[in-house]
Amino acid sequence: MRILESHGVDFTIFQLEGRACRWLQSYLLGRLAGSPPMTWSQFTQLFLDRYIPLSEREELRYQFEQLEQGQMSVTDYEARFSELSHHALMILSTDAEKVKRFLAGLHSGIRANMAREIEMGTSYQLVVEIARRIEGYRQRGREQMQ
Repeated sequence: MRILESHGVDFTIFQLEGRACRWLQSYLLGRLAGSPPMTWSQFTQLFLDRYIPLSEREELRYQFEQLEQGQMSVTDYEARFSELSHHALMILSTDAEKVKRFLAGLHSGIRANMAREIEMGTSYQLVVEIARRIEGYRQRGREQMQ
């Protein structure tokens, strides 16, 4: 039996265990002989449909849309942003959209110092690092004032 379908899905499929592995094996065995390899998009949709109810996905997408840094550190905000962003892939179709949405949820003081990052096409990872640095500078400034 061939479980590994295509390079984009191989590693994830290999990691499945128990019920999820049996479900996928059954699905793959039921496909017509000669079917094209499963794409990452197809696998993701099948898996979500099977294991995460639509109502839960909609709630997670709503949480993502409402996400703001609030009392979180930039590091904690980024972790929550990344976790929830998987449920908002339609909103974040490009890296530029991801950067824009991440910046929108930051504290206004940090965001104000990062206006040019949107214009310059800065990568998401670099935007996160710059936000962390700004947060650190602001924290040290507050400590020095006290």
